[in-house]
Amino acid sequence: MKFFCSKDCPDTCSVKAEFKNGNYHFTGIAEDWQKTGFVCSKFKVFAEREINSGVKSYKVINGEKHTFESDADAVSAFGDILGEYRHKKILYLKGSGSLAYNMGYWDRFMSGFDNCVKVTGGVCNGTGGAAHESDFGIEINPPVENIAGCRTAILFGKNAATVSQHLYAYLKELKKNGLKIIYIDPIKTKTADIADRYIQIRPMCDGLLAAALLTELELENGHDTERFMKRSGISADDFNYIKDAIISGKTAFIQGYGMQRNPNGMNIVRLINRLAVKSGNTDTLYYGQGSKRFWKGLGAKFSHHVHIDEVAKKLADGEFDLFVNVAANPAMTFPDAPNWVKGIKNTPTIVVDVQPTRTSENCTLFIRTGGIFAQQDFMGSYFFPHWHKRERLTEELSDMDIVTCLSGKMGFDLDVKEPEPDTPGQRIYKDERIEPFIPEEQEKFSLLSLSHPAYLNSQHLPHIAEKLKTAYINPKDAEELGIKDGNEIRISTCAGYYTAYAEITDTVCEKVIMSYKGLPMKEGCVNDATPPMLTDSGNDMVYYGIPADVVKVC
Repeated sequence: MKFFCSKDCPDTCSVKAEFKNGNYHFTGIAEDWQKTGFVCSKFKVFAEREINSGVKSYKVINGEKHTFESDADAVSAFGDILGEYRHKKILYLKGSGSLAYNMGYWDRFMSGFDNCVKVTGGVCNGTGGAAHESDFGIEINPPVENIAGCRTAILFGKNAATVSQHLYAYLKELKKNGLKIIYIDPIKTKTADIADRYIQIRPMCDGLLAAALLTELELENGHDTERFMKRSGISADDFNYIKDAIISGKTAFIQGYGMQRNPNGMNIVRLINRLAVKSGNTDTLYYGQGSKRFWKGLGAKFSHHVHIDEVAKKLADGEFDLFVNVAANPAMTFPDAPNWVKGIKNTPTIVVDVQPTRTSENCTLFIRTGGIFAQQDFMGSYFFPHWHKRERLTEELSDMDIVTCLSGKMGFDLDVKEPEPDTPGQRIYKDERIEPFIPEEQEKFSLLSLSHPAYLNSQHLPHIAEKLKTAYINPKDAEELGIKDGNEIRISTCAGYYTAYAEITDTVCEKVIMSYKGLPMKEGCVNDATPPMLTDSGNDMVYYGIPADVVKVC
């Protein structure tokens, strides 16, 4: 059976699924642009964990978990709670546990409750998307094969080795045929292994680099190159290397999500867009796109909304009667995590997910779904131009099973049907000068978090997480603070703190403290110290570049 993965990374891997000797086996399927298909490392570990995992749905009574005898009993209990709160104020959040099309039927179902409050804004790729909408009127990538015609590819914060493994493999193949790769990032990740040059830039400064290049390439005037380079921490040698690469021939500009999660993320992405367009490389400019862009939406309409930067505090303050959380782990992966935890403890909460999470630790009802393996669905790749369709692989309880059953119980008309095709438009650049935002110099550290290749945003593997309760710090900073490898350190911001074990490494630049996201630390997690701040798009949340204090605990 042909299958695809709809987890929260950009590639939408296509695989062949076979049932042999009592187990499922997966092999990769080649795409048009890639001769050899493969199964990425993330898919391997999560497939083993999620198919028939033995996790059961449960309800909490007087602080004790009681598992259900059957899926039907669990869904019936879900329906009973919804019936009780039908006319009360219900907070609804759907996350990225699966990004496929049919997960949108949760929106259709929950929009049937008159007082349901939907969370607006996001924590993913909305700021960069807003930048592309502003510049081109559309979010769309050119064909990935265009990179093959380039002399150079510049990766701006794109840790492809972890977050886009098929792109990483494609770039490795193109490198054998002469493609030069430049990788620019405050953190030296495994992606640097395929780079002809890795350039360490200070956080929030990619836009300054792009503006300086616009000036030095004589594409526009007026940017203070010397000032911008000093603030970015870019040497003259590295700067000239990038400039000469762009001059020498066709260049691919590949943008990672990390940049747009800074306070000035939209400004950064727009300046890189401008550099690509002005240097004649519009058809080799890449950023993530919506996974459902190939089809028209399901038309779910909510009468009430709460914005992403306000919701945790409102939940903690008791403004909602019931919280329904589907495929999200906000207590771990969203900013303002302490208020999410507080709110869930104080509010009746239903969690629908494939595995227990920090969010489900204090919930009222946990409904275990079979996730991507149990659900027929559609999805487009974030980065690549393809889309895939699949049938359900297992007979476990699926999200669609749950929604269909609940809709019948509530008397809602779900109207499940094949998605209607949509026609994407074309990029048309709106030519306007963009002044770069110049981050202020500060004495504090800049807090960054990074994706680890062994887990996805909403889940982690316990045996791996135990080894990664770590904060990474530059040797110079560690020496100034008297920190040695293995010391427990405390990272605190205006929002809160977490503690972790120090690891001293020059893979992080000076005045940066970094931990892997989505994982429990020695105490707390990274997002316990991540305030609910909006990026300059006004829509998505800031994750990176947060001012932080670092002190040794012991």
